[in-house]
Amino acid sequence: MPVARFRLIPRLLSWLAITVGACAAQGVGDGPLELDFTELMQGKNVLFVGAHPDDEFEFAPMLAEACLFNGATCHFVIASEAHSVGCSLAAEDTVDPDECSEVRREEMRRSAALLGGEVTFFGWEDLFYSHDAAGLALNLAQWAADNGGHDALVARFRSVLDERQPDIVLTLDPRHGSSCHPNHRAVAKLLFEAIAGLPPSTHPDVWLEADFWIAERLEGELKDIFMRGGIIPWPGVDTPLYWYDATKRLPNGHEAWDYLVEVQRVHRSQFPSLADGRPAPWVPREFRRIPLVRAADIDPDDELCEPLGLAQPAGP
Repeated sequence: MPVARFRLIPRLLSWLAITVGACAAQGVGDGPLELDFTELMQGKNVLFVGAHPDDEFEFAPMLAEACLFNGATCHFVIASEAHSVGCSLAAEDTVDPDECSEVRREEMRRSAALLGGEVTFFGWEDLFYSHDAAGLALNLAQWAADNGGHDALVARFRSVLDERQPDIVLTLDPRHGSSCHPNHRAVAKLLFEAIAGLPPSTHPDVWLEADFWIAERLEGELKDIFMRGGIIPWPGVDTPLYWYDATKRLPNGHEAWDYLVEVQRVHRSQFPSLADGRPAPWVPREFRRIPLVRAADIDPDDELCEPLGLAQPAGP
C-alpha cells in the first residue's frame, strides 16, 4: 500500500474519535444531526433495497419501529442473492453456491417477516470483484451481460418502484456501499438511475446507510467496538450526517437495537456466533446509533473507496 494510504488511517481514526465524541456529548449541532425518523416514517410506504440477504440489518431498528408499531408498510428488495459463496462462515459450512443462495433467501424471508414485511428477489449473481472503481465497473458490466443489458437492470428497479410507489427508500450509499463491496455500490447506482427516471412528483425520500464496515482500516478501541457490533460512521466527508437513535424503547418494551441483533440471529449463515441465542456483545450507547445521509445531499458519482487501497476483495 502506498505511503499516502497509510497516512489516511490516523486521520480516519482521529475524525471518528471527534465525530463520535461530539455526538455522544451533544447529539446535535455542527456535527451529526438528530432527525425525528419516528415522525418521518409513520404511516409511510417504505422500501428497503439491498444487494444481499442481511444488508438490511442496520436499518432493522428503524424498520421495526415504523413497520411494527407506527403503521408503515414495508417491503424489501434483494438484488444479488444468486450463486452465493457467502455461507462459508455458517456452522453447517454450506459451500455449494446454489444451496447457499437458498439458505440465504430463507433467512431473508424470515428477517422480512420479523420486521413486518415481505421480500422480492431479483436473482442476479452475487459477484465478488475487487473493492474499487474497477471492480464496480466489472460488476455492472457482468450483471448487464447476464440480464439483458444495462437498461434492463434499471428497468427492473423501475418496475419495483412503479409497483410499490414508496414514500421512503432506504438503501446503501453508492459512493462506498459501507464496505466498498461492488455489489452494494452497483445496486445503489442502478436504483438512483431508476429513481431519476420517475416523474419528479413521485420521487421518494431516499436515505443511505452511512457506516464504515471495513475492519482492516480500523485500529485499537474503534476496531474492538466494531468487532463487538458497534456502528462506526463513514469518516471524512462533508455530507450532512443524521442519526437514528436505536437505544430508544419501543412500545413493547424492547430497545430498537434489539431488532438489529435479532435480524443478525436470523441470518445465521452470516452471524453464526449469535445463531445459538447467546447474548450479543455489549456495545456502548453512542455506537448503537444508525448514521444516515440523505441521497439528495450527495453526488452518487463521488468515489470514496479508491483512497482506502482495497484493490483486492476485503471480505464478503
